[in-house]
Amino acid sequence: MQPWRRAGRERGALDGATALVAGGTGNVGFLAVDALLRAGADVLVPTRDKAEFDRLRSRLDPELRDRLTGLPGDIGTPEEAREIAEQAKARTFGGLDAVVSTVASRHQVPPVLSGGFGAFREVIESTVYPHFVIAEALVPVLKAGGSFTTVNGPVGFTDGVHSSTGPIAAATAAQNRLVLAVADETGGDPRVDDMVMWDCLGPNGTRPGSPLQGEEVGAFLAWLAGPDDHAGHIADFFVMTFGGPDDYLRERGDLRFLLAMLGDRHRRRGSGWSP
Repeated sequence: MQPWRRAGRERGALDGATALVAGGTGNVGFLAVDALLRAGADVLVPTRDKAEFDRLRSRLDPELRDRLTGLPGDIGTPEEAREIAEQAKARTFGGLDAVVSTVASRHQVPPVLSGGFGAFREVIESTVYPHFVIAEALVPVLKAGGSFTTVNGPVGFTDGVHSSTGPIAAATAAQNRLVLAVADETGGDPRVDDMVMWDCLGPNGTRPGSPLQGEEVGAFLAWLAGPDDHAGHIADFFVMTFGGPDDYLRERGDLRFLLAMLGDRHRRRGSGWSP
């Protein structure tokens, strides 16, 4: 079994760790929360809505729920993100081990020009800004050797961009460049990654026809959140097929599977990967 699959399914891989999942009550957020809990981590989830947090809790297996904690507040605003960072510090010894940011929503938008400036600005503000706010508040709270991972969509990395996806393509590409800049600024500690995925997920899990199962997304996020000695990062990007990154590096698999753009440039020389 590939190491990234084991990390999200084997109990104990993250024993003693504390992770924070921004957007944890959402579709991808639930998968991250579930996988991190199954791997042994305690998980903090900021939330503005108690009902959404209660729904998240109810979707988890009963034996996992005791290690899930809600933090009240809106992590999408700078002031409240800093307050949430203080809450997280107060609940940990020495800081967080991992942060996973799944806050951006992907939705249908008008074409670039006909939609107007307001629609374009809304896309940028709802997809790129939150990741910056979260990184600014929470990267300083991470322990040495910790990890910060954002979740992204694939539209900004495909060969063709259509008018109806132009704003989202711009936002996903901007998010990726932002994360790479943060990764360079941290110098590899904490590790900073942008995971770009192609899947179809809904409020009840994986939708029919999705190239990826939701559990695989969660398992990969748990692997990225794991300790430095088992997360073999590369600088650029690879497609995570069901056989793992080696298959892609040999065969250049296609974008129907998991595309992971990893920002940790500082570990490439010793990673063993050579894309």
